[in-house]
Amino acid sequence: MIYSLAVTIAGILAASVLRGFTGFGFGLAAVPLLSLALPPAQVVPLVVTLQVVIGVAGLHTASKECDWKAVGLLTPGLLAGIPIGLLILTTLPANPVRLVIGLIIAMSVWLIQRGMRLPPNPSRLIGFGIGLVSGIISGLASMGGPPVVVFLLALGHSASRMRATTIVYFMLSGCVSLIPMTMRGLITRDILIWTVVTLPVLFGGSRLGTWAFHKARPKHHRMVALVTLSALSAMLIGRALLG
Repeated sequence: MIYSLAVTIAGILAASVLRGFTGFGFGLAAVPLLSLALPPAQVVPLVVTLQVVIGVAGLHTASKECDWKAVGLLTPGLLAGIPIGLLILTTLPANPVRLVIGLIIAMSVWLIQRGMRLPPNPSRLIGFGIGLVSGIISGLASMGGPPVVVFLLALGHSASRMRATTIVYFMLSGCVSLIPMTMRGLITRDILIWTVVTLPVLFGGSRLGTWAFHKARPKHHRMVALVTLSALSAMLIGRALLG
């Protein structure tokens, strides 16, 4: 119990600092770290619940700089993609799915580093496609952030605007994911207890990450975002190839 508590607190602290700095990455960091201490059936529901809590808490501030048009373009695809991801999850083996996701993220990072840019006003089709891929990956692995982050990087948003937009988007994404989880009985009493116990760590880490964001230069935000995506890609590809 002490080991589980220590690892869970450390994982949530690291994930919340990353999320406070970049506006995304909470699920990307928390899912693999918490899997070291908690049963798989508890990890994703807990991560989604915490993501919704911290997202709602920061919604007022983030809404002032959020690119609401981008959120509107992405949301329909997200809604369509999550059920597809859940369906694929129940029909395909895990490792090929991890490999495909890892390769998609790696290619996206490469394109961004090569200077890929989208027009300031992307079409609804592009927004729907990115949202759809994000939703599918969310349904598969609760890691739907990379396509959206790549999309916002390609739009050339400032660090503060990108951070605010991802905070709003992932709060909405968490709310969407929370509905089927609740209906399936995955939000249990234990999940709610873990949520309450870890709230101080969640808010403390997020505040620390936010402080670091305001102290850092914009180029550092972009660098951390790309490094985070690259690390996730390598982790997924490695796990898929090694089994």
